[in-house]
Amino acid sequence: MKILGFNIAKGRLTYCLIEGPKTAATLLDHGYEKFDPARPIPDMANYFKQTFCELIKRGQPDQISYRMSLEAKKDSISYLLFSYGILNLIAHEQGLHIAQTISQTFSSKALGAKGDKFQICDQLIKAPKSSWDNNYRYAALSALVSFDA
Repeated sequence: MKILGFNIAKGRLTYCLIEGPKTAATLLDHGYEKFDPARPIPDMANYFKQTFCELIKRGQPDQISYRMSLEAKKDSISYLLFSYGILNLIAHEQGLHIAQTISQTFSSKALGAKGDKFQICDQLIKAPKSSWDNNYRYAALSALVSFDA
């Protein structure tokens, strides 16, 4: 099973494509796309639709997962919340299962190991050392815990 995980932060859409099972996960692809968070909402909606569709087409995932930030403020709603509404619609239209996670989802029980969630993530998928940051880890963790969903 392949799961495409997403994490969105201001100006950055991060993704990780992981093939499971969780205990022997393989990182197939990862990267990020930059965006202007000050774009008008219709332009940003179009950007997210096109970008999500391209990443799904390229990765051919069996499932999609994303981390929802619970820290959205008024100036970040258009890229932190609306974007995932668009992703849910795309998943529905393409018949893909989609799972939503939050940071609290990444518990020791969900990950099957005790310790720091980021270190567990790195161990489970043997993450690349260069330029691998917490945005990648959140996208990967979202995918990893979704293998059980």
